[in-house]
Amino acid sequence: MKKIFIILGFALFLISCTNENNYVTINGRVERKINGEGIANQNVVLDVKQAHGSGQYGTYYTLIETKLVKTDPNGNFSLTVKSADRMFVEVYKEMDDNYSTFELKSFNPSDNIVLKVNKLIKFKIYVNNVNPFDSNDYVLAYFYSGIVQNFRTKIENFGVHNNFTIASPGIPSIQDTSWNGTNVNSIIYYSVPEDALEYKVGWIKRKNGIESNGSTNDLPFQVDQENEYYFNY
Repeated sequence: MKKIFIILGFALFLISCTNENNYVTINGRVERKINGEGIANQNVVLDVKQAHGSGQYGTYYTLIETKLVKTDPNGNFSLTVKSADRMFVEVYKEMDDNYSTFELKSFNPSDNIVLKVNKLIKFKIYVNNVNPFDSNDYVLAYFYSGIVQNFRTKIENFGVHNNFTIASPGIPSIQDTSWNGTNVNSIIYYSVPEDALEYKVGWIKRKNGIESNGSTNDLPFQVDQENEYYFNY
């Protein structure tokens, strides 16, 4: 009987070791690219995948599991996932109201995963026709941030509505930051990554048949507040 208990105990130990070996802990961090500051409460999606086969046409991948994890007050995250041979992790952070996205990238599970993102600077651009000529007046106003993409988040109209770009059949029309007429009184909201090379408002306008275009100098801004600019034409 004693031998039976010893054998049973050893078997349970082996099973326990096997279960532990089937999991691996992944550690990572979400931080601001500009200064390495950790960012709390960021949702990070991890797809744990396994490679199979070999060669240019023989390799394929299967999904082991998908995990959603939130960063702690210091911007760190840690989680345990199922382990497998030739596994790797694809990591993605969606853009939210305050920070840019981290596009899908593959990591080894043993890597110290670092997701570098940019804080989004908020701009509120007022567009007003303060010296109207006639109903043929036209203006297009936009935010220019160099090669870094900015994001228009909302348009508010207190006068005439903004124009829409007519799309092809079956494709929805797209809002355009342009207006026709004399009663233009609108606000355009933008979120701009803090690594942008420029922070300017550009325009094309037409009055009395005369068209002109140009852009502002770089707009002054505060990182942690909504920055206003009045474009009167």
